[in-house]
Amino acid sequence: MANNILLNKTATASSSVMPYAPAKIVDGATTPFSRWLCNAFPGWVTVDAGAAFWVNRWIVKLMGNAGWASNYNMAAYTLQASTDNISWKTVDSVAANAANTTDRTFATISARYFRIVVTSGIPVNPALASIMEFEVYDAPAPNGLTGLTISSGSLLPVFSNAVLNYKASVSTDVASITLTPTASVVGATITVDGVNVVSGSASQAVTLTAGVAKTIPIVVTTNKVAQTYNVVVMRQTSAYLSNIKLSAGRNLIALNPSSAKSTMSYSAVTSASIITATIKPETDSATLMVTCNGTTLTAIAPTTDGIPYNVPLNTGANNTLTIKVTSSTGDVKNYTINITKQ
Repeated sequence: MANNILLNKTATASSSVMPYAPAKIVDGATTPFSRWLCNAFPGWVTVDAGAAFWVNRWIVKLMGNAGWASNYNMAAYTLQASTDNISWKTVDSVAANAANTTDRTFATISARYFRIVVTSGIPVNPALASIMEFEVYDAPAPNGLTGLTISSGSLLPVFSNAVLNYKASVSTDVASITLTPTASVVGATITVDGVNVVSGSASQAVTLTAGVAKTIPIVVTTNKVAQTYNVVVMRQTSAYLSNIKLSAGRNLIALNPSSAKSTMSYSAVTSASIITATIKPETDSATLMVTCNGTTLTAIAPTTDGIPYNVPLNTGANNTLTIKVTSSTGDVKNYTINITKQ
């Protein structure tokens, strides 16, 4: 089922007579107050679909949809499309219109931005032009994919033949993924990240680096015409500590249990003579942010000896250290150490 890709998207215009703002032509309503109105010609209204889509149908709903006479409907207007909101191509034009609704198809194209251009007003009042709703519908890519799945994570948005760009996020333990594309045309050739893939089969494993976005192109070629889909995959960065060292001067203070990446809670005991303990949380990555009891510690490379933080100790069991580790991709780990000073 085709979808109206402009519904509730961002709309702008060359001019507007308020309160009839351009956003009203993509709100799904056809009441007299839900329309765009302009009084300067030539004029235009543009809608950003938010991404590139394959499309082949447009609908314009005019004032007759609210029960107004046909001479309130615009008589002439043009549909234009663009991939960058700079260079525009005329897709279709309407002339001598008296109908309440324009519903027309055109040769399938790929575009992100769509605009209606008007050069004159409505017959009953040539100084004004008005549109109630502007709709553009997605269409199957002429030589694209009918299916695309990923071995880990989920594609955003959900796969559609008409949508060319996707994102996915995978956990830090996923070192590689595969993609399974299915061509819409028998005999089409497909490459995933430059490597040939049989339609309906999993691709080669594509290696991912933690914290780095990997763009994976899927190119479908039919009769020497190529169509490219892109999937940007982000592998999350782990926020685990590689080691925790607790010391008093040159003497280590034993942690219970011993330090381990996946162990979040510890206890330790010191003698009454210890005034200050030094905590050194060590990381596997210099990109991690580390705080201890709310104080930010300088991130270090894995080869150094830790990030020292001095902690005054009170007598008794009320010495709690909270170490918060945050990765560049938003993973958060919280470690706690309860120190008892005897």
